[in-house]
Amino acid sequence: MMYPYKLIQNPYPSNPTPTIEDTQILGGNRHKEGKSAVLSCIDDLFSKIKGNATEKDFRLITVIQDVGSGKTHLAFHIRGLQQLLGSAVISYSDLAQISPRSMHSIYGALLRGFNDEYLNDLRKNVIYYLKDKAERNIKNARKIFGYGFFDSIIGKKLEDKVEKFLQNNGYVLDSDAVDKVLTEEFSAAEVSVLKLIIEGKFRTGVNQEKTLEEIIENLSALARMNLKFLKKLTVLEIDEFDADKESMAFVKAIVNAHLPSTVLLLILTPSSYEQIRIANSSVFDRLEKANYKIDLAGSNTFEEILDIILEYIRYYDKGKNFTSQEEKDLAARIKVIYDEFPDFRNVRSMINILYHSTENAEVRDASAIDEHALEETIKKIYPGLRIRGSIMSVPVSDFIKIQKNCDDMQTMESDLRAAIRNLVNHAHNMGTVAALEDSQNTSGIDVIYNDSYGMKVAVSVILNKDSAKNFERISQSARSTLADKVVILTDSNIALGTGSATRAAAVAAAKGGETVVNVDRSKMIDLLYFSSKYKNDEIKGDDLERALTLAKSIKLC
Repeated sequence: MMYPYKLIQNPYPSNPTPTIEDTQILGGNRHKEGKSAVLSCIDDLFSKIKGNATEKDFRLITVIQDVGSGKTHLAFHIRGLQQLLGSAVISYSDLAQISPRSMHSIYGALLRGFNDEYLNDLRKNVIYYLKDKAERNIKNARKIFGYGFFDSIIGKKLEDKVEKFLQNNGYVLDSDAVDKVLTEEFSAAEVSVLKLIIEGKFRTGVNQEKTLEEIIENLSALARMNLKFLKKLTVLEIDEFDADKESMAFVKAIVNAHLPSTVLLLILTPSSYEQIRIANSSVFDRLEKANYKIDLAGSNTFEEILDIILEYIRYYDKGKNFTSQEEKDLAARIKVIYDEFPDFRNVRSMINILYHSTENAEVRDASAIDEHALEETIKKIYPGLRIRGSIMSVPVSDFIKIQKNCDDMQTMESDLRAAIRNLVNHAHNMGTVAALEDSQNTSGIDVIYNDSYGMKVAVSVILNKDSAKNFERISQSARSTLADKVVILTDSNIALGTGSATRAAAVAAAKGGETVVNVDRSKMIDLLYFSSKYKNDEIKGDDLERALTLAKSIKLC
């Protein structure tokens, strides 16, 4: 068994929120533009620091858009970029997962947001820095590792003690000696941070700081150490930033402190942005003055979502088996879902559908993500979903089946004529109108019957592009039947009178007493769904009254 398009695995993530592995893939022009802006900011700051060795540089970036637009995905993607390994260390924290929020809990989340590889590298570099001082016999430096004159006499090597300490084999550095050596070059806050790093207690010293000022001082110290020992910027990504009092105070302190060689990236929704404006004008003013304001507006357009969907396949399509025709076919299927269902017009929902559809296709050994896979997925994971505004309460899976045939106008027109006959027959069975009369010998007239008032009604369906030319002919034909009422069911062009010819036709119809009814795509789906159920003798229960409501909505009774 193989996944569609000869893929060896399902390219779509199944997690409700993105993981580091999932976010290696980034599609959509808006997201790519956002990524480019963040990288530009980091590159610009890195080049300045690298060029003139100044540390007093700070940048603020805001990423704003609604839930499900891919903000977190973008942040994770940037955090995992290989191209940033040589220029930045990145911490990611999600404020939504912190409760209760306090300056200490937020600070702790920032420290936990750095990965273990970074901490190991920083610890190793600091210890090698101390080793270098010991090798140069700087005062007190050898005491740090417990290496004395007697050790050198008996042939013990300093390198061995250093390596054993790096491997955490029970060797403990002399804390007093560390203090004496580091104090000569570093501030008290920097020494405190460095000792926590050396001792492997970087994440456990959170509550040692008593005030917000001390926390910010330690963050500044950490940023300076990252620059000195790793030659890298510090990037702090804070997700789900909102109007919480503690969060705003913490972020304001970071911005005011102008953390050296640091980029602060805040991720928030438009509603949170507005709430911050109302709650704290000072914080809002700082957000407004961000160096980069990345708005992902438009990330939920069809073009953006489609590019994201296709990017997943392209990424895993190592054999380049995904053809341009298969890409077009999949795009057409996705567009049906996107156009008709507002619930699915976001990245998260569409990715969820694609994941399950791919699994369905794999089980059936289908070579592509076909209509059947999409139908079964929606039926399974959205069992109660119905088309909004549908009189017949059409299920989504049935809608997709019907929608496939809607592009063939000739077939659609023929099916609609049959649906109208079935609908009038149903109304007759319900005692609302009289039985159908024979209309086969009347050109252009599809249905003739008497309504509940005894008036003869003639109905015609016109959907083709030449409907304006046929309009008057059909009207005359209807009058020849001595009909009291003529109903013309057509597309929006005539019903709305767009274009001079159709406007003239609509005016003529009004003067002649004809009723022109706009049958839009939603109504067409309702009619075809009803007709299918009617032919299968499935019009029962609530559908009995819904069908009559449908008939009344298009002026049949």
